[in-house]
Amino acid sequence: MNQHRETMELLREQIARIERRSKISDAARHLRTGLADVDRHLGGGLPCGVVHEFYGAGSDLRVAAKPSRFIASILADTEGQIVWISGRYLDLHLAGIRAAGLDAGRVICIETRPENVPGLCEDILRERAVAAVVADMDAPLSLTASRRLQLASEAGDTTGFLLHRESAPSDTGRLPPSACQTRWRVRGEPCVLPFSASPSLPALGPERWTIELLRQRGGRSASWSCEIPPYVTPHHLPLAPVLAHGSMAPAQSGPAGRVGTGAAYA
Repeated sequence: MNQHRETMELLREQIARIERRSKISDAARHLRTGLADVDRHLGGGLPCGVVHEFYGAGSDLRVAAKPSRFIASILADTEGQIVWISGRYLDLHLAGIRAAGLDAGRVICIETRPENVPGLCEDILRERAVAAVVADMDAPLSLTASRRLQLASEAGDTTGFLLHRESAPSDTGRLPPSACQTRWRVRGEPCVLPFSASPSLPALGPERWTIELLRQRGGRSASWSCEIPPYVTPHHLPLAPVLAHGSMAPAQSGPAGRVGTGAAYA
């Protein structure tokens, strides 16, 4: 009898959660990435209230600076407190956080033992007072562990970001199965040197990234190439104009700081 009552209460909670979400606009249920092509492919942006995985690549595989900045840029467009958990020394760079447009005063940093990260992340994901949780993980998650985080995120309606570093294999085919909503890889590409008639060594061109959507539940994978010039119109994302049809799109000028929205090509 008690088990039947508990089951009915659980079903009522799930129905109430679905009803609450149905009253929220579609735009409020997504986080903009800052790239129109990416947001369009995702149906409005990254879904809220679920968990997303991010990996680096190449020399950034262990450091994961680029996926960290990408996450910070996405969270810059949100409101509320963000909890950033790490099972190691938390090496967030204040200047990088500000360059991504994220207010450092909104970030609550937590350092703990590596084995405590999944459990702590699960507990905080259930807290409705938190806008998002970023978990910096060294050890790979099992399918069961990732499912627990996904359920916790849905229960608390809190968006989770898993940042994998030391354990990330260089081959995406060797990535473990996951219950997360999406899986991403952000890698750097060789920059394009600007044309210069001067015989002296030219300055380095804008930083280039490839952002790969490796998988998404109920959707297709995709890839976009972007450029990040040092000076652009302030915005909340580190994405800027890219090469279009073989020619360089005109760079925007403006003060340094947060970086502007740009185009991308698949």
